[in-house]
Amino acid sequence: MAALILLLFWAFMLSSLRNKSLTFDEGAYAAAGASYWRLGDYRLNPEAGALPQRVAGLPLALGPFKFPPPGTNHWRDSIAPSLGYDYFYSLGNDAGRMAARGRAACGAMAVLLGALVWAWSRRLFGAAGGMISLLLYVLSPTVLANGALMTSDMAAALFFAAATWAWWAVLHRVSPGRLLVGGLLTGGLFVSKLSAILIVPVVAVLLVARLLEGRPLSVAFGRRHWEIVPRARQALALALAGLAQVAVVVVVIWGFYGFRYSAFAHPAAQNHFQFSWEYVLKEAGPGVPPGPPAELPLRAVDFMRRHELLPEAWLYGLGIILNRTRFGVAFWNGSTSTTGWPGFFPYTFLVKTPLAVFAVLVLALAAGVASRRKVFHGTLPLWVFLAVYWLAAINSHLDIGHRYLLPVYAPVFILCGASAYWFGARSSGIASQSSAGVPARGLNDGRRDACATFPVASLLCTLLALHAAESLWRYPNYLAYFNGIVRPKEAYRHLVDSSLDWGQDLPAVKPYIDAHPGGGPFYLSYFGLASPGYYGVTARPLYSFGARYLDGFEDLRVVNVPESEVSEELPRLELAQPSYDLMGLGRGAGGAFAVLLKKPGELHLGAGTYLISATMLQSVCDWAVHGAWNERYEATYRQLEKEVQPLIDGDYEARRDELRQRDIAASQLRLYQFEQYRLARLAAYLRLRTPDDTLNDTILVYRLTDADLVRALE
Repeated sequence: MAALILLLFWAFMLSSLRNKSLTFDEGAYAAAGASYWRLGDYRLNPEAGALPQRVAGLPLALGPFKFPPPGTNHWRDSIAPSLGYDYFYSLGNDAGRMAARGRAACGAMAVLLGALVWAWSRRLFGAAGGMISLLLYVLSPTVLANGALMTSDMAAALFFAAATWAWWAVLHRVSPGRLLVGGLLTGGLFVSKLSAILIVPVVAVLLVARLLEGRPLSVAFGRRHWEIVPRARQALALALAGLAQVAVVVVVIWGFYGFRYSAFAHPAAQNHFQFSWEYVLKEAGPGVPPGPPAELPLRAVDFMRRHELLPEAWLYGLGIILNRTRFGVAFWNGSTSTTGWPGFFPYTFLVKTPLAVFAVLVLALAAGVASRRKVFHGTLPLWVFLAVYWLAAINSHLDIGHRYLLPVYAPVFILCGASAYWFGARSSGIASQSSAGVPARGLNDGRRDACATFPVASLLCTLLALHAAESLWRYPNYLAYFNGIVRPKEAYRHLVDSSLDWGQDLPAVKPYIDAHPGGGPFYLSYFGLASPGYYGVTARPLYSFGARYLDGFEDLRVVNVPESEVSEELPRLELAQPSYDLMGLGRGAGGAFAVLLKKPGELHLGAGTYLISATMLQSVCDWAVHGAWNERYEATYRQLEKEVQPLIDGDYEARRDELRQRDIAASQLRLYQFEQYRLARLAAYLRLRTPDDTLNDTILVYRLTDADLVRALE
């Protein structure tokens, strides 16, 4: 039954993503993974974990999909999002088929974690407890939303749980098999996500608890077996076991990078990471000076880099993470911050976890009270992991997504299995600890009064049924799930980014436009790196985060033209770019180039329907302008407006003459910044009014008149 449920879960999870575009990170993960397999090069996205990227990239590398040719600027500069966009949308590949393949592979990790949840709960709480935990897991909106995405979150959740169980087993019985399995699982964690370092305090606490327990330590090698009683000798034996597992972890890390130090397949070529090593090791990000907590870890990274103790790509990724976790623009309940809030993750857990799960957890805790905590015997590693992970999450400065809490759900669901106590002694039991340290199957704790437990058991069944009904009702919008404490229609006022709007709902835009033919013109500000053109979206593009990856966003474009084909290519360009005016032809070191500037009607905003991603509405994407509109932003906006006015107003000749007097690159930047600030000012106005409509609660629809635009922008 468990196997059947997991198979159905995998299919159901994938079907919920069938009409969802790539989320913000997926293209980069898939492209990086494919490059690892195809080219043996590890420059792309090294901070994201080699294992999940290899899993996502393997079915794509084996498929009939063209990969962006090495040697391009994006490849040389190691810009994974750009390579990912090209891989999916610029080479004629079937992006939908690619996403389906990569997600199916990543979804297998969610299935494995589900099997682990079931097995662990079953050993602790019996067959009924295992089934309760499994049902809570496979019906969880958070698991359904993130389980099959081509990101590292599910891989981290899987290996955190597996490594914790494996270490707990080794702490009770040391054997070559357990050491190898524990090392492999911990190694899998360290190549899944670099928050893997949290396993160290988890193991340290479990080690202390094991030594305080005072029971003999079993050691077995082949046919030989010892029982170690003195705590000092146990500590020595476990320290040696730990070193053996660390050695396996190091081998696993090297193995995932081809047992090569250099991240680049051809290190002699002119290749480099997106950011220099000097920036990674000495800078802490915009406006955030290096602080004492980061200095020591960064010095350790530099030491390992200079002595080539671990692969370069892994060390570089660790350096990026050490800097990135110290700051980041985040949004919570109408406020923005660059250092986060201690209450952010507890709040997301509260509003994005089904209420039925909380109720089942209460019944599980009540079972612990009723059994005098016997029902929770053997659950120490779960409690320790939850305590360590929650402490790290609360003190984190990178409060950008509920998905970072994915690893806590598996232990919570396992502990919920204790609620099976209320089904009675014949179908549940109290766990005991085997001499090997692995939780044994539930043991009968004696008969209980069936009349006393029947009402609670009935309530438990009702809660599971409600949990299932709600999950089915919310299909397929699981990333935007909220439990009712926050109304889904109002969720954009409380959380954004990957807690709500991660770029997944672009396919909903075209059907909406087609269903409202009289609502045009349509404007789109999209948070994500999927292609509007691929999904047939014809809305005029407003500023969007990651805009240079979107189809035709640039207001001022420079297109290289072969010298021998100038006379034929220029008319072709004008026909192919009807929303642009051809400003002229230039020549530089790289040859001839045409300059195209959007027509005035395309650069001005007018009355129409504005579709704004929730994350763009809350202005949390950029360091340049984020959060509430203020006097400094207003002054910058007015200055930019004054500078670009000659380029967006006037007749063709006047605009061309103005452009001839300007530096092309500087003009491109000014137009880009003007779009950025204009959208932020418009968003500040729109935040004061209720949307006229929403698309899956993530893309907000506003119907604006000319008078509205005057109030918003002037």
